[in-house]
Amino acid sequence: MMVCMRNRLLFILSLVGIAIAVYVLQGFLRQAPIVCLNSGCEIVRKSPYSYLFGIPVPGYGLMGYTVIAILTFLRTLSPKFHKQCLPWIVGIASGGVAFVAWFTYMELFVIRGVCTWCAISAVNMVIIASIAWNEYRNRK
Repeated sequence: MMVCMRNRLLFILSLVGIAIAVYVLQGFLRQAPIVCLNSGCEIVRKSPYSYLFGIPVPGYGLMGYTVIAILTFLRTLSPKFHKQCLPWIVGIASGGVAFVAWFTYMELFVIRGVCTWCAISAVNMVIIASIAWNEYRNRK
């Protein structure tokens, strides 16, 4: 029962991540300001460090969250998928944590501005990774 609840929570958190990434990404693509609690979102959006290989950083978040959402959905289809998808979720979420750690460092020490939405997304990804790792360690 708990495994099912954790998978649902992973799915819901990935949808939250998708929503945040889409909102922030549209600001990048339109070159338009987004609603933010401070001036950090604009400082970050206008920074060249917010583009990795020409792709806005929120685009990577959108890809990662979308793959996690798909994998958590696939886990509900069969016991086979349930077992096979978990290592992928753990891997992608761990990569996501590494990515948000790098970007948070860039925001704090290079860009010198913190985007509120990016910070919320970073916490969201850490929670996803924590839940996934916990489930992976306790799998039967």
